[in-house]
Amino acid sequence: MQEWSVIESECQTAGAEGYPVYGVAVRLSDGGTWLWADVDTDCSAVQRLAERLQRAQPEPCLFEDLVLDFIEEMAGKV
Repeated sequence: MQEWSVIESECQTAGAEGYPVYGVAVRLSDGGTWLWADVDTDCSAVQRLAERLQRAQPEPCLFEDLVLDFIEEMAGKV
């Protein structure tokens, strides 16, 4: 079973270096880890994504697309 969590890191985007950002990480059943470090600056938004992914337990081939879809979804709310 996948175990999704929120991680905190620093933005690497030019002009915003060092600003806190939040991402998701998952521990896979084989012991490996997959992560996307910079999803959003809003921790609660990223927590919703982690919870969504935890419920869905998606196939690893979908991880990137699901995170990108979420980023687009959040951008549409601005």
